[in-house]
Amino acid sequence: MKQLIFRLSSAVAVVAMASCSGRPSGEYQFDLLTTNDVHGAWFDSTYTGGPLRNSLMAVNTYVSAWRDSLGKDNVILVDAGDCLQGDNAAYYFNYVDTLSPHLYPRLAAYMKYDAVCVGNHDIETGHAVYDRVTKELKDNGIPFLAGNAFRPDGKTYFDGVKIMKRNGVKIAILGYTNPNMKAWLDEHLWKGIEFKSLIPLVQEDVDKVRAKENPQVVIVAVHSGTGLGDGSIYESQGLDLLKTLRGVDFLVCSHDHSAVVVQQDSICLINSGSRAANIGHGRINLTLKDGKVISKTVSADLIKVNADKADPAMEAAFHSDFEKVREFTVRKV
Repeated sequence: MKQLIFRLSSAVAVVAMASCSGRPSGEYQFDLLTTNDVHGAWFDSTYTGGPLRNSLMAVNTYVSAWRDSLGKDNVILVDAGDCLQGDNAAYYFNYVDTLSPHLYPRLAAYMKYDAVCVGNHDIETGHAVYDRVTKELKDNGIPFLAGNAFRPDGKTYFDGVKIMKRNGVKIAILGYTNPNMKAWLDEHLWKGIEFKSLIPLVQEDVDKVRAKENPQVVIVAVHSGTGLGDGSIYESQGLDLLKTLRGVDFLVCSHDHSAVVVQQDSICLINSGSRAANIGHGRINLTLKDGKVISKTVSADLIKVNADKADPAMEAAFHSDFEKVREFTVRKV
C-alpha cells in the first residue's frame, strides 16, 4: 500500500509541473476496472432469502478500495452491456415503476461509472426503457455507448465515444453494441436503428478519434463475445478485433459470459464473465513528454468478487429500492 501511495504522489507532482504548458510530461499509471453482463445482479440478496450472491454492491467495495489506493482520477470504470435484464429488480424498474428515476442509472452514478455500453438484452427491453435509461445515464454524466447503432440519417442513435482527461492525460472510451441484433429481436424493439458489424467500423472510428483528439489512452468496449478469432461468429468478434485493431490499449468484451484475459502485442482483451462474479482489471503505465507517448506497457487480469463483500453504505443508500422490489416479488397474486 505504501508503495502505491508513493507512486501516486510522485505522478501528481509531475502532472502539476506539466500542466502549465497544457501538455503532460512524466510517468502515469491508470487502472481500468470492467464489468459486463451483470444481468440485473444489483443486490446481494434475493427477495425470498437464501445465500448471498454476487452483485454490484460487492463490486463497489473493490472499486472503492482501488480508488482509495490509487486515487480516483487514476481509476477508470466501464461496463460492457446487458445491464437492464435478468432480475426482478430490473423488471420492476423497467415496467412496473416507470415514474420514479430508473434504478440502474442511479446505481451507475453512485459507483461513478465512466461509460456503459448497450447490450442486446438492453435493446430487448424496448425503446421506452432504453431511451429512458439513456437520458438518465446522460443526466448523470455517463454515456450509454453504441457507436455501431445508426439512425436512418446516418447519425448514431446512442453516443459512440467519451473523451475525458485524467491528470492532464486524454483518455478515449469507444463503445459498441452487438451487431447481430436482428437475429434475436423483433423489429419493434429496435425500430429506427441499423446495427453494423464491428469490423471494419471500430478501427475506422479509432483512427478518426486518434486524428481528432490525440488521446494518450484508448479503450474500446464492445458488447460482443470473445469468439474464436476466425471470423466465423458474427455476434462474437472479440478475438477478430484483437487480431486487427491498431492504436488501442484495451479491448473490453462481453456477451458470451466467458471470463478470459488475452494479451497480444500492446493490447489486452478483457472479458469479466457475467453477473458480477469477476471484475476485469487492466493496468497501463505511460511515460509522456510534452503530451507524446514515449513508452507504454499494458497488462490485465481478473479479480474474483466475494459475494459477502457488499458495500454497507451502498446497501443502505438503495435499501428502499430493494424493499420495493422485494414487496413486489413476494406479494400474492
